Amino acid sequence: MGRTCCNNACVNTANDPTNCGACDVRCTGATPYCDGACTSPPCSVDAGGCGVGQSCCGPTCCGTGQLCCERQGPVSGQPVCHTPTAQEPTCPQGCAPLCASDRTIKADLAPVDERAILQQVAALPLSTWRYTADPSSVRHLGPMAQDFKAAFGLGDTDKGYHSIDAHGVSLASIKALFQLVQEQDARLRRLEGENAALKATCGPR
Repeated sequence: MGRTCCNNACVNTANDPTNCGACDVRCTGATPYCDGACTSPPCSVDAGGCGVGQSCCGPTCCGTGQLCCERQGPVSGQPVCHTPTAQEPTCPQGCAPLCASDRTIKADLAPVDERAILQQVAALPLSTWRYTADPSSVRHLGPMAQDFKAAFGLGDTDKGYHSIDAHGVSLASIKALFQLVQEQDARLRRLEGENAALKATCGPR
């Protein structure tokens, strides 16, 4: 179970109620939740806790038209309600079980300035926090989606960021740091050589 191409789009059949387990398998009725197969949504709300027209979804209740979705990447957790949009008509796919990254499904490739990305990472505010649906004992660490979007201009929303974009930012920063270390090593070797040459010229004191 994993990434599959359905109708010219790559989907996660483990978490797509419109392609659950296989292409065009739709989860409806009493089993609207996709966990590799259509099933009833997990529910931890007390009996009768959801109002008329609502449905239980983990620790919360979804409204009419919302989907109960498994939370995927960069942090997994209890299911959440998702309001379908034209850009994201089904559950957010995250990077589970893998990030689709085949060259043949990409367009408009452009090089990046890795050092500029490193500078943006250095200025990116980070904090620890918990999701409002998490127990008070749970903590996560990372940026706010709005700050990530403002810094890098990646993705299609400022309410979340794609794991694959976070991976790319991290790899670009690592490459920039490696280049800086290589340059500093070369400068150090040059200075050590110059120092040795001066000692040889001046002789021992």
